[in-house]
Amino acid sequence: MLAQVLRVVVLTTIYLLALTSLRPGDVLVGLVLSTVVVATAARIRTSTSDRGRSLRRRLAGVPGLIGGTLVDLAKGTWATTRCLMGGGLPHGGLVEVPIPPSGQGAAAAWGIRVGFVPDTVVVELDERKGTMLLHVLDARDPDAVIADQIDSYERRQRRVFP
Repeated sequence: MLAQVLRVVVLTTIYLLALTSLRPGDVLVGLVLSTVVVATAARIRTSTSDRGRSLRRRLAGVPGLIGGTLVDLAKGTWATTRCLMGGGLPHGGLVEVPIPPSGQGAAAAWGIRVGFVPDTVVVELDERKGTMLLHVLDARDPDAVIADQIDSYERRQRRVFP
């Protein structure tokens, strides 16, 4: 118990140092965030050894997810910049991408990740129906958009959000 309280204090201190603030509201937010982080970490730690191995494997995929998302972001930014700088009018449109069966929250994480890229906008995410409706800058070939999105999900995100 003392170790958990110490972790909350240390995390709150780091938070306040980053903010360079000691206002009561900031201290309260820091305490709440730190408590949530420590409680979540404790819950994960008490999981079974198989889940622990699975968690380690998932966490090992995080650098690839972040790096792949940055690559997608750069490519989408380049496509949008080319379009805006006179590379032709976009052929934007809506494309419905099927969501592969996955664990809880994987579709939401995919939608958030796809939404970071400037040449795609998530219009609707329907986990019950199993689809994600995207507005893309170039919708001339919907099958290529679907293939690209599913490939990106499989290569970048599947390991972290199975």
